Amino acid sequence: MSSSQNARQVGAVTAVLFDWDFTLAYSLGLHVSHVARTTTLFQKYGVVCTEADVMAARASLAADIASGKLTGSLRPQKKREIIRLYRELLRRLNHSDDSYDFAYDVYAGYGLLPHFLFDDVLPTLHALKERNLKLGILSNHSSSVRATIHELLGEIIPQNQITISEEVGIHKPRKTIFQRAASKLRQKPANCLYVGDNLEVDAKAAVQPGGYAGGIWIDRYEQQRLNPLPQNVHRVTNLTQLILLL
Repeated sequence: MSSSQNARQVGAVTAVLFDWDFTLAYSLGLHVSHVARTTTLFQKYGVVCTEADVMAARASLAADIASGKLTGSLRPQKKREIIRLYRELLRRLNHSDDSYDFAYDVYAGYGLLPHFLFDDVLPTLHALKERNLKLGILSNHSSSVRATIHELLGEIIPQNQITISEEVGIHKPRKTIFQRAASKLRQKPANCLYVGDNLEVDAKAAVQPGGYAGGIWIDRYEQQRLNPLPQNVHRVTNLTQLILLL
């Protein structure tokens, strides 16, 4: 579904909430790969490794997961799962410290990497504010990311309108975290939109089970999708297209 189709189906929206990573901002560089980001993060914490080393460690872990030797995912959402992933990678990289505490430091450190806003973010947020819409952020992240968000968007989205999974102990796609994020803005879920780059965890989950008026999938890389999207789930390729939906 394009941004212009069914534009009036969104309903009475009073607030728009956003995911953080790869929705509003990206770390290190626009074309930096996931492996390169992990490598830089590990190096920042003294792990001796190259991109090739991290890629090999991920391949080894993927093989163990595929064979049933281990359970897990290479793209986890939850704090404990991310820390577990880091510990497994650290073991395969033969790092001297694969403890929970060290892996947690690395997990928290991701939010402090240099971050940059996508070009469409500030024009969109200002346009939404001009329409008197409440703005918020809901992110599966460590609390350390608050400092980065404040640096980049502190004048537009105040800290009390930001919901971080580590702080509430709940992660997307759980219904409760969407409800808490809406409550922080003093809004009903049925009057909120949620925008994120993950179709399942963000856009679909915001509507069902989250109860939001709409879920917006920001598909910046224009992935082809043949199946129709569920009711009240929309696809945009640029955040400025949100204005057409309201």
